[in-house]
Amino acid sequence: MRRRILRATVAAVVCAVLLFAVPLGVAALRLYRQDEVRELQQTADQVAVSVPRQLRGSGDPMELPRTEGGTRIAVYDTGARLVTGSGPATGDGPVRGAMAGRASSATLGGRLVVAVPVGSGEQIRAVVRVSSSAAQPVHRAVLTWAAMGGLAALAVGVGVLVAVRSSRRLAHPLEALAATAGRLETGDLAARAAPSGLPEADEVGGALNRAAERIDRLVQRERSFSADASHQLRTALTGTRLELESALAARDRADPYGAMGSALESLNRMEATLTDLLALARDVPERAPLDVGALLAEVESRWHGELAAAGRPLRIVTDNELPGAVGSQRAGRQVLDVLVGNAAAHGRGAVTVRARETAGVLAIDVEDEGFGVPDDLDPFGRRQGNGDGHGIGLALARSLVDTEGGRLFLSRPGPGPRFTWLVAAPGG
Repeated sequence: MRRRILRATVAAVVCAVLLFAVPLGVAALRLYRQDEVRELQQTADQVAVSVPRQLRGSGDPMELPRTEGGTRIAVYDTGARLVTGSGPATGDGPVRGAMAGRASSATLGGRLVVAVPVGSGEQIRAVVRVSSSAAQPVHRAVLTWAAMGGLAALAVGVGVLVAVRSSRRLAHPLEALAATAGRLETGDLAARAAPSGLPEADEVGGALNRAAERIDRLVQRERSFSADASHQLRTALTGTRLELESALAARDRADPYGAMGSALESLNRMEATLTDLLALARDVPERAPLDVGALLAEVESRWHGELAAAGRPLRIVTDNELPGAVGSQRAGRQVLDVLVGNAAAHGRGAVTVRARETAGVLAIDVEDEGFGVPDDLDPFGRRQGNGDGHGIGLALARSLVDTEGGRLFLSRPGPGPRFTWLVAAPGG
């Protein structure tokens, strides 16, 4: 990547130098040629001033000024014949042009030729022709081109240095992003793109980090689904198995249809639990109004018989006016099922579920008459159920509550432990 950026930058610098140098070199050559023509014309004008009125037969030979650098001067009469100086015997094109009363110039035989008339109008009495090598402007231009070439080489060198630094500055963030993306591709969801100082790359890196975090959360939710589902289903499966084994052991003394009906009811609850947990693991949090009455009615239907069979009453208490709440019915069903199930399995006495208002939000308390939770135990720690009476179920309940925007905490450790669920309020 760095080489591609470097090549592209160097190519751009070279093209810019060529686009600037070529027209400038051509302009320099034209300028030097024009300067040479102007100098030749000045020399011709100086000679024209000293040309006598009578070129032939005056008795005094005309003296021409000395010249350097191969410059030649010649004077022609009105018949375009050479009178004195160095030039063709018969006047050429520039000389004939000057006979018409105007200065003229041309390049002939590798020489720059300038001819100026002596006199004016119809009284042209002579023509002065001055010539020099046409290579002189080229030599001056070559020197200029050499200087320009040196400056161009310096500019290209500076451009290369800048290109090297720029390629490193541009390529390093992109290479780091590519490496981060490669780590994410291999399953390393902890990979994150570090800030580089390049705004564009940082925007891409930020988007990549947000995508990685979202994928990580989704993967964690999917991975925890099996553990959560197994915990929620373990009690129901154990109860169903015990019922069926008891029916088989009792043989004729038991009614197999009652055991099968109870097993089917348990299977229906397990299927509903699986459906809820799978939907909660994959869907985004729901912000619909929460039907608290329906949730409490489900708790009554689900747990009344089981607790009554154990000699423990279930009390559902609802305050007169409850504030509005939002959330998912699925999540609420699973949270209350975990809390009541925890009280049923590890608590004592009556289980009370109360919906009340506190500080303008809906609170649902689940409490029993047991000894409570030890001070050194975190009831929401994610671990397998054990003899202390707590495990993955409460961790699942807190995770669901947090996802729904509420809070779940142990409001009274014991005796008579109480768990309180603060439900998210509308617009909260």
